[in-house]
Amino acid sequence: MTTGRAVWLAEDGRKEAPDGTFSQDFLFDLGVPKFPTNSPAPLREVMFNAGSEAVAVTIDRPLGLVFEEKLDGLYTKIVVEEIVPGGNADKAGVLQVGDMLRVTTAVFLVPGVVDVTAWLNPPKASNCKAFFVCDKQNFDKVMSAIQSHVVPVDTPDGVATMGEVGLVLERRASGR
Repeated sequence: MTTGRAVWLAEDGRKEAPDGTFSQDFLFDLGVPKFPTNSPAPLREVMFNAGSEAVAVTIDRPLGLVFEEKLDGLYTKIVVEEIVPGGNADKAGVLQVGDMLRVTTAVFLVPGVVDVTAWLNPPKASNCKAFFVCDKQNFDKVMSAIQSHVVPVDTPDGVATMGEVGLVLERRASGR
C-alpha cells in the first residue's frame, strides 16, 4: 500500500508582518491513522524572510536532488545545489537551485501510549510520518529525516510505503 500526496499549500494561510516577513500555513497529508488521506494535518505559521517566496511540493522517491549545507551567519542552511535532469524533482518543475529547505516530512518511531489498563500488554511502538523542521539542524540530521521515508509507516490497514517526500522551501527573490 502507498500513501497519497503529502503537501498542499493553504492559500489563505499567509500572514504578513510590518517588517515584510511573513508566515505561511501548509497542509500535509501524513497518511497516518490520526490524519487519513482526506484530512490533511496543518503545519502552522512557518516564518519566511521578507521578499522571499514559500514553495511547497511533494516529490516521489528518489527525489533527484542534491542538497548542500551553507553557512548563513551563525547558523547553516540547507539549499538545493543541483536538480538531476530527468529526475523526479525535475519532473515536478517547481524547485530551483538555491531554494532553502525549511521543512520536510519524515518517519519517526513513536512509542505506544501506556495507561494503567495496558501495563500487562503494553502497546507496541509504531512508525509515523510527521513534520521535521530543518531550521538550525545539522546536515546529517536533515538528510536522515529525508532518508527515513524508506521505513514503512504503520496504519490501521497495515504497513504503508512512503512513496513520496513533502518539502517546504524558501526561495529568496534576489541575492541568494
